[in-house]
Amino acid sequence: MNYLINVDDTNFSEVINAATEIPVVFHFISAREPASIEMEALFRRLSDEFPKQFLLAIVNCDEQPMVASQFRVQAVPTSYFFANGQPVDAIQGIVSEQELRIRLGNILPKEEDLKFAQAIEFLEAEQYDLALPLLKNAWELTNKKNSDFGLLYAETYIALKDIDPAKAILSQIPIQDRDSRWQGLQDQILLLEQAADSPEIQQLQADYGKNRSPEIAIKLANQLHQVRRHQEALDLLFDWLKQDLNISNGEVKQQFLAILSAMGNADPMVAKYRRQLYSLLY
Repeated sequence: MNYLINVDDTNFSEVINAATEIPVVFHFISAREPASIEMEALFRRLSDEFPKQFLLAIVNCDEQPMVASQFRVQAVPTSYFFANGQPVDAIQGIVSEQELRIRLGNILPKEEDLKFAQAIEFLEAEQYDLALPLLKNAWELTNKKNSDFGLLYAETYIALKDIDPAKAILSQIPIQDRDSRWQGLQDQILLLEQAADSPEIQQLQADYGKNRSPEIAIKLANQLHQVRRHQEALDLLFDWLKQDLNISNGEVKQQFLAILSAMGNADPMVAKYRRQLYSLLY
C-alpha cells in the first residue's frame, strides 16, 4: 500500500474508502501559496517519522479543482483529518509543527494497535514465537480489557498446542466477553488435553501412584513436557526439589532446567518457575 498519494478524479473514491481502514490526512496545496507547500513538506516528514500509520493524500487545487470543491476548500493551506472513515478535524491556515503533531497524534493508531497489527503479520507468516510477545504487550497495554487481543493471544498458544498459558489467558477474559469464540477455544483445549493423555502418560501416572519416586517423576515429567503439559511437568519436579535440590544426584533439577530452557523466555511460566527455583537456592 502506498501511504503517500496525489489525489485526482480517478483515485478519489479509493482514498475515501481507505479512510475506513487507516487514518487519512487530506492536505490541499497550491503553487501560488508557498505556505501550503511548506506544510506539505512537514506532513511528508511526519509520514516518514510514523511509517504506515496514516495515509497522506495531497490535493493540488490548481490541477484538481473538482476534488477541492467536494471539500468546499476556500483557501490553502487546508487539511482534513479522517479517522474510521469520518472527518474528525480540520486545519485552515498555518499552524506550528507542535500543533500539527498534536492534531495528527489524535488520529494515529495507539501503541497497542500497532503491536497487534504487527503480530497479525507474523501470524500470517506462521511466525508464532514472534507474534506471542507482541500480543502479550498489546493485551497488557489495554489492562487486559481488550478481549479480542486476549483471545487471539490464547488462540496462538493453542495453535502451538501449548495448553497451560492458553487456559490462563482465557480465565482472565471478562464474563461478558465469553462468547462463542471463547467457548470454541475452550473446546479446542479440551480436545488437545484428551489427545495429550497418551497411553504412555497414563501408565507412568499409574506407576507413580503406586511408587512415588523421583526416577518415575523424571520420566513422567518428560512425557508431559513432550505434549506441552509444561505446568504439570514442572509442578511434579518442583515437589521433589522442595525436598532436596540435589535429589537423584541432581537429575531432577537438571530435567527441571531443561524443560524451562526448551520452553523459551517468551513463555510467562518460565520466569515464574525460575523464581521458585531461585527461592530454594538462596
